[in-house]
Amino acid sequence: MKLRIVLNIVLPIILLAGAVLVGTWLIAWRRQPAQRVPHKVVPRVVAPPIEPRLNQRVEIIGYGSARPKIQLKITPQVTGIIVEKAPNFLSGKYVSEGQVLCRIEETDYKLAVERVEKSIELLNAQLERLNQEEKNLEESQQIETERRELARSQVKKVSRLVERNAASDNELDLAREELLSQEVRLQDMVNKLALIGPDRAKLEAEIASKKVELKQAQTNLARCILKSPVAGRVLSCNIEVGEQVQTGANCGEIYGTDIMEVPVSIAYTDLEWMDKELLEPSKEVNETESGEDIEAIIEWQRPGNGQTVSWRGRIDRIEAGLEAKTRTASLVAQVKNPRLKRTSNNTLSRSPSYMNGRRSNEDKPMLEVNMFCKVTVLGKKLAEVYILPRQAVLPDGSVYKVVDGRLAKEPVKVGRFAGEEAIILPGSGISRGDRVVINTIAKPVIGMTVEAVDSITSNPNAASENRTKEKVSRLKPAAQVQP
Repeated sequence: MKLRIVLNIVLPIILLAGAVLVGTWLIAWRRQPAQRVPHKVVPRVVAPPIEPRLNQRVEIIGYGSARPKIQLKITPQVTGIIVEKAPNFLSGKYVSEGQVLCRIEETDYKLAVERVEKSIELLNAQLERLNQEEKNLEESQQIETERRELARSQVKKVSRLVERNAASDNELDLAREELLSQEVRLQDMVNKLALIGPDRAKLEAEIASKKVELKQAQTNLARCILKSPVAGRVLSCNIEVGEQVQTGANCGEIYGTDIMEVPVSIAYTDLEWMDKELLEPSKEVNETESGEDIEAIIEWQRPGNGQTVSWRGRIDRIEAGLEAKTRTASLVAQVKNPRLKRTSNNTLSRSPSYMNGRRSNEDKPMLEVNMFCKVTVLGKKLAEVYILPRQAVLPDGSVYKVVDGRLAKEPVKVGRFAGEEAIILPGSGISRGDRVVINTIAKPVIGMTVEAVDSITSNPNAASENRTKEKVSRLKPAAQVQP
């Protein structure tokens, strides 16, 4: 029992003393740590020298759905039964200009033409008879005039005989009565000749009226044939053979495929970057005489494979007013599709179209209705401009620059933002050779020392490195655009 008590007291003392000895030895023989001089870290920023781009075209981008410039309803102007219909007068089929679409039964209209023609023949016969009657009356008038002269001579002769008592008064009265009879007959001839003129005018007016009726009847007969007014595609067809159609009925719709339009909405301020003289020519100058257009590139992405098809077009006009909801302007881009022509085997094919004397849009699919397209409008050509990544411009409209190895802040005037780019005009805060910071700085302090590099040489984030390199490549001056 006593031994256990002794061990419980002595053993902890021995262990504590050993621990003190070991600690003293370790402290006596410890190695001093190496001393290092503190190193100041200089942040590295991507700030390549900025060079201007020469003859840079301003690109204005918008989106819209294609629509036909011309869309017509096929409506008959006469009433009748459809007796013939073209095989390709069906929705989706192509038709050529002047092609017969359908035919209305013509019997009634042919009879109307014949009836008016016979009426004209009858009136012409009456006019000819009137002319002959006038001729006969003129000859009769000549005869009656001579007879009147003879009667006058007879009266004078009898009067002389009465004076010599060689004739009686009764004979003189008879001679005078004969003269009066001749006067009456001659006056009757004159009256009949005077009525020939009005009768002829009446017949000629009736003939002219009948000729108008004939022209109307012939027009109605021609209207029995409905033709396509344009080369295009059938949007709808609402008739069949044997169906009765009324004047003004909607028989179908056709839209022209020669010229398609794509309306696009752009910010109203973007109009300042376009040549308004070309967009709104004066009344004295014909648009076709100027020989200049605002060009546009229309792009459509094929569904499925994502292949992009592009057409060259032109801006035709700006629609009146602004859109009520968005307050944007609406430009109308026009595209010339290849023309449809009829070949020897009576099928439709496309021929190349031309723009400004050059073949354009050939060997491409036709731009169809409701294709959703991207439209790039080529605006003004800027002689000198600076292009920066959009993220390089701070929210307050300034940029970070590296001046003598230190970070500075400079306000700039952005002409416009185009996608991920900012367009800076000369004299707006940036000069040739300035080092503008294009990457994001974690904790920027004006006046801090920074190291400006043209690009990032090492970055664990490869994707971010690639994006920065792309932005740096945009800052290099592009090749000059030939006018």
